[in-house]
Amino acid sequence: MPIPFDREIVRITNVVRLKKSLFGNDTDWMAWWYCGIYKNHLADSQPNILVAFRAYSAGSLSDLIVLRRIPLTALGQVRIGTIWKESMCRAEAVFDVKKFKVDFTKGAWKLTSFHKTAKEGVQPPYPSDVYRLQYGEDKNWLVEFKLPSGGKLIVPCIEFFSRCYGRSEELKRVLATYQCFGENSIEKYRLFAKLDESEESGKWKVKLGKRLVNDDVVFLAHAKYDPYTERIANDIYSTIESQYDPENKKPAFIKAPPWFQGPAEIKVKGIWFDNRQSFLGLQVIGCSDPEGLPILRDRENTNKTDAAAEEDGIGEAWAGAPERVLMKYPDIINLTSDDEPDHGSATVEIQDPDFEVLGTPRVVIDVRRDRAKGSAGARGNGSDVSAFSSGEPHGDKKGVGYASIHARSIMESKGALRDMWDAMLFLKTKFPDLIKSVGPTDAEVTSRAVEALLGLATAYSAKQRTAFMRLVSEDYLGELGTL
Repeated sequence: MPIPFDREIVRITNVVRLKKSLFGNDTDWMAWWYCGIYKNHLADSQPNILVAFRAYSAGSLSDLIVLRRIPLTALGQVRIGTIWKESMCRAEAVFDVKKFKVDFTKGAWKLTSFHKTAKEGVQPPYPSDVYRLQYGEDKNWLVEFKLPSGGKLIVPCIEFFSRCYGRSEELKRVLATYQCFGENSIEKYRLFAKLDESEESGKWKVKLGKRLVNDDVVFLAHAKYDPYTERIANDIYSTIESQYDPENKKPAFIKAPPWFQGPAEIKVKGIWFDNRQSFLGLQVIGCSDPEGLPILRDRENTNKTDAAAEEDGIGEAWAGAPERVLMKYPDIINLTSDDEPDHGSATVEIQDPDFEVLGTPRVVIDVRRDRAKGSAGARGNGSDVSAFSSGEPHGDKKGVGYASIHARSIMESKGALRDMWDAMLFLKTKFPDLIKSVGPTDAEVTSRAVEALLGLATAYSAKQRTAFMRLVSEDYLGELGTL
């Protein structure tokens, strides 16, 4: 029996195509639920997520669920509510959007599932008619937060993991594939490059691996210095390993709770229930950063240097990683998890939906070096690449490039004027030695400051204002001049 679905549907354009055909016909299929995680026997460095789809047509959904295995690194593209046809995303359902104040402190939230509540004989996480699943005792874990209204916020753990554990899909791939933590772990070097200096008390220093993006640093700093975060991050791989089915028929069900403690804000898309007292969050679109010490960020392939590399370092910055970014992108990017990238293959960058950093961002200070140790090699033209993969490089001449997939971190917008003022306040926090104060000293200065900010807000286009806001995460105040 068809299921009514009266949500607005908006058309979207996407260049990503899943190389493995989803269904082999011209039906529209809506991504409906994430149903566990599998190891991948074809390319073992790339776990797959089991995704449930429903056929969509003219405001209704089929009651039949179709299951397909999708690369873990593609979850930012295959969001719940996206509609796929011939292996490409063509449209998306419009859900309600709401920001909530919650508490990430252990004990203020709980992990639940329909299977768990059925065994305990208590009320399910949400009424089944709000969002119907295939199984009445679905085993996928959900995070449940208490709300001040007396209701609750429910978020699927796989969605929380995909969106909140760093910004790059590479980070999630590594956490799900390798035992990265512990004194004897060598896999940690997939995340953390070796520091060129000693640790110092009261300073959090993180040197990112080559494949990670700058915005991964907040999560990784806590994974390195906060035992609470380390334990939670370590549980991802441990759960997959402990629930592994040698016949690869049964998925593992991961628990992915908040990885830091304290008050937090989270912004989600989803569906109200319980007379609008409670909310089912199907997509996470933003979250606040944890409070803490400033983070000193360095990179194995840093470009934060005062002088270029010596001659013997030219072309060595990305040695060992397939990171030659394409000069010209293909019209369609075929994404696969059936093959690993070729050694030395070209790279394509794929953008997941932006991630809003709510509230005050964590202070991150980029480390500068006197001279670069290496520089990037020649860019690939991609003419010999027919598909892209996010796994570890293996072999060559398969025609498989590397797909670097990640979401940009953007600051939550509160309007042009407030955004610019907040950015200036944040710059003061980030560069206390350069900016002594931000604020009026008398009524006349206040008036002039307001007039100036209003002039900026009016003169700049929306694109320029967005660029201004992103400068707070850059390393030079001088870059303000690029506006």
